[in-house]
Amino acid sequence: MSNQITIGSVRLRATLSRNGARLETLHLDGGPSLVLHADADQHPGWRDCYPGAIVGPIANRVRGGTFDLDGRRYQMPCNENGVTALHSGPDGIDRQDWALTEQQDSLVAFRLELADGMGGLPGARQVDVVYEITGATLRLEVSMTTERPTPAAFVHHPYWRLGHASAHKLQINATHYLPIDAQNLPTGALAPVANTAFDHRTAAAPHPVIDHNFCISNTRVEPAHPVATLTGADGLRLRIDSTEPGLQVYAGVFLPTLPGTGIEPGAGLALEPQGWPDAVNHQGFPSVLCTPERPYRQITLYHLDTVT
Repeated sequence: MSNQITIGSVRLRATLSRNGARLETLHLDGGPSLVLHADADQHPGWRDCYPGAIVGPIANRVRGGTFDLDGRRYQMPCNENGVTALHSGPDGIDRQDWALTEQQDSLVAFRLELADGMGGLPGARQVDVVYEITGATLRLEVSMTTERPTPAAFVHHPYWRLGHASAHKLQINATHYLPIDAQNLPTGALAPVANTAFDHRTAAAPHPVIDHNFCISNTRVEPAHPVATLTGADGLRLRIDSTEPGLQVYAGVFLPTLPGTGIEPGAGLALEPQGWPDAVNHQGFPSVLCTPERPYRQITLYHLDTVT
């Protein structure tokens, strides 16, 4: 069985990989890939940037990798100098080879079984990911069931490049963002975007310093609702709808330079619908708790078109 899978419609074509349930490339109307891509065998460090992968079970950063649940403290493996667990540590689900459970011309489904205690988290869990293309829209569904209460905050992590990144204009449906400390962890405060570099209520070029969560809502909401719009060169436009209460935006300032790929610092923009980062340690943040009675489900839609 090939590790690379292709799905598509007349307008949109995607290649995916079982490793990390990863979106490798995405082409609109036969054009270049709209997500950054490099051969991981030739550039092994590229996977350390989480390109196109499903990340979790707790995406983003957890302070000290620790949290309390039902009177017990849990320790996740840390991978940022022992200070934080980033994207669930060094062996998160982005590093795993997922089972292929279904494949059609326009749809592919992956599954990953997580044992109780894996990644320092409680509960035997089953994670399912479905990518489906209809017209010029890529639909992503991430779901998880668990035998015990456990945190769940998954992220899809492509780096978008609509033409040249210098042409990007980003609009975000958020009035507040989460300030961060020296470890890139939320301080716990919410700050208004007005009169700051984080004001994307109207379309603006992303500031290189951005690696922050924008507060879209106070809870996960279905159906998926408009979160952000990215416009690039030649009128290319991406609109993201999602059920998730937050959107992490990373301007890619620390991306590596990979010769022959077009990848360099600032070459792509990560737009990640998510639960708010470090929510397991902030009671005032939207809950990321998944239980047997309340399974996890994220739906994110990537709508692509060209503005004339």
